[in-house]
Order: sequence, then C-alpha cells, then structure tokens
Amino acid sequence: MKLTSEAKLGIIVTIAIAAVIWGLNFLKGRNLLTAVDNYYAVYEEIGGLEKNSKIFINGYNVGQVGEILFNAQEGGSLTVLLGVQKNFRIPINSPAILYDSDFMGTKAIQIDLSAENGYHQPGDTLVAVIRSGITKQIEEQLVPVRDRAESMMETVDSLLLAMQYIFDRESADLLKASIANLESSIAGIEGMLSEDGKLTRMISNIESITANLKVHNQQLAAAMKNIESISDSIAKSELKSTINNTNRTLEQTHQIMEKINNGEGTMGMLVNNDSLYHNLESLTAELGSLLKDLQENPKKYINVSVFGKSDKK
Repeated sequence: MKLTSEAKLGIIVTIAIAAVIWGLNFLKGRNLLTAVDNYYAVYEEIGGLEKNSKIFINGYNVGQVGEILFNAQEGGSLTVLLGVQKNFRIPINSPAILYDSDFMGTKAIQIDLSAENGYHQPGDTLVAVIRSGITKQIEEQLVPVRDRAESMMETVDSLLLAMQYIFDRESADLLKASIANLESSIAGIEGMLSEDGKLTRMISNIESITANLKVHNQQLAAAMKNIESISDSIAKSELKSTINNTNRTLEQTHQIMEKINNGEGTMGMLVNNDSLYHNLESLTAELGSLLKDLQENPKKYINVSVFGKSDKK
C-alpha cells in the first residue's frame, strides 16, 4: 500500500511533536522512557517544594516529585506524589524527608531506607518528615536565648524594685548599667533575628554567592576543561625534545664562532687575516686604472680594420 503525501506529512508531524514533548520533559529532568513507581507523602507544609523537584536515596537521584495536591478539607495539608524508578524498592517505615538541598533553599526529598524486612507497594503513603532549613535552625537556637534573657530581665527588674532601698546609690547605678547592657544585648539578638538583621543579610549574601556559582557553573567547568586540554597538549608535545635540539644547535654555533675567532678554517682566515683585504684593495685599484685607460685609449685595446687586416705593422 502506497502512502499518500498527506499521510507521510502526518507521520512526520506526529514524530516531530513526540520528539519535542520528549525533549522538553528531558530538559526538565524527566525521562518518559523510564518506568516509575508512584508513592505518596502528606506534609503539613512544603516550604516551596515544586513539581519536578528531585528525590534522593543515599545521595543518588532516583526520581522526581509529581503532582502536589492541596487538601482543603483536611486542614490544608499537602499530598505529594513521589515518582521513584522501578528498580528501587522502599522498605516499610522509610521516611520521606523534605529538606533544603542548598543554601538557596532549593527543596528536595531524601528517602532514608529503614532496616525493615518488608517493602512498600506502589501507591503506599510514606512517613513524611520535615527537616528545618539553616535559617530556621539558627532561629530555633537563638529564640530560646532571647526568651531566657527577657525572663532574666523581668526577674532583675523585680529584684531591683525590691532591693532599691538596700543598695547604696553607687551600687544601684552599677546595677542599672548592667541591666542596660543586658537590654542592649537582647536588642542586638532581636536585630539579628529580624528580616533586616545582620544574620539574615549574611545568609542572603551566602545564598547570592551560591546562586552566582550555580549560574556560572558551566562556564567554570568549560574554563577548567580548556586549562586541562592545554596542559594535556603541552604534556603530549615534544617540547623537551625541541629544547634539547635548540641547545645542541646553540652549542654547535658557539663552537663554530670560536674556531672563526681563532683563525681556523677558510672563514677564520678570511676574518682574521687582513692580507686578503689588502690584495682585494690593490686589485680594485688596478681594475679602476685599467678601465680608465680603456675609456681614454680604446684603440690601444681594440684594433678594427675596414678591410679585415690590421694596421699594426
């Protein structure tokens, strides 16, 4: 059966569309040719986790996040679809940990394999665990310090009011100064924890630097590859042999120049013996005289007869 031009065109267009779809998914990190098993995990909040975020087991990328569903009737929890390659089996009670994969706060999921004997079946819901990011961990450590300092301040204020008649004037002033310093320290801690605080700016700067490195990662890799290529080319070239040949040539040239300076050989005699110069100078003078005489007395050297015989007797 011979295909018509329209059928051929339809087949070509279909193949082109399929190739474009596959290419777009490949650029997003999804391989439509790889079979996956789908699991689920329910989180109270996901902190910016997105579709196509990576899933790791022991640091190895084994899949991607699929659809993320908002459960409005279940307190606003979120159900995350986890697409894991079929050749990875997940033991029972293995948690799906949501964490920050870099300083920029990029979210990813790490599945920690448990030591259980049984395995989850595709479609099961894994234990959802959220690991705090760096900024939140620092805040969690500094907030109790701030709270304890505030509590201590309240206690000191109460103590000061109760003991103001016991201490003398100088001791009371010292105590007030200490309290003022303590209040300043608390204000400094609160400033560090604020959105415009130094700690927040420092973390933002680190994230910015990391982002720049991530953006220019390919350029840095290309530069390192070029340097490596140049090093390999130099290592593979016969640079050492060329240098050795050059050294030998210079040595031989030096030896020849020494022989010339010592008057050895024809070149040495020409350079060091001035008799040749005087002979050449004398010969030049004689040739000059001969040419001058030839111009003045041409008949002396050229005797031409009209009848073919000489006038000379």
